[in-house]
Amino acid sequence: KTVPHMASSSTPAVSSPIAAMVVSSSTTSSLPRIGLGMAALGRPGYINLDRTTIFGDKDSRDVNVMQTRANTVIDSLFSSSTSKSTMPWLDCARSYGLSEQFVGEYLRSNDIAPSDVYVSSKWGYTYVADWKVELNAGAPHEVKDHSVENFFKT
Repeated sequence: KTVPHMASSSTPAVSSPIAAMVVSSSTTSSLPRIGLGMAALGRPGYINLDRTTIFGDKDSRDVNVMQTRANTVIDSLFSSSTSKSTMPWLDCARSYGLSEQFVGEYLRSNDIAPSDVYVSSKWGYTYVADWKVELNAGAPHEVKDHSVENFFKT
């Protein structure tokens, strides 16, 4: 499921934090200057550096545990938001595992209006590891697909 928020017609749609910072500094001040990338929270094995210390071993990173951890981090982001310029910005992607699902669930369960958050997402790579941290040699965690069909996939 994707998050139902889109940029307003007065705000340029952007697909990455870098692009947003360029847009923010050159054309509008309505976008936040920094966002929370959901890659490490949306996939059980996305980042390897000290991941076991933070998230536990690979067998303790089930979907419910990672949703709870994502909720905790997103709570922190929302609690630090004090103005439109610090309005929470969550960056997702189909290649970030369940990041879109986690963000959507958080926003729905906390009754957060689309006008109170920025959500960006990207397409072109799809997560295919089926929530496995370790795959057989040569098996991909994500696949590249820039087709029109993939763009419109929900």
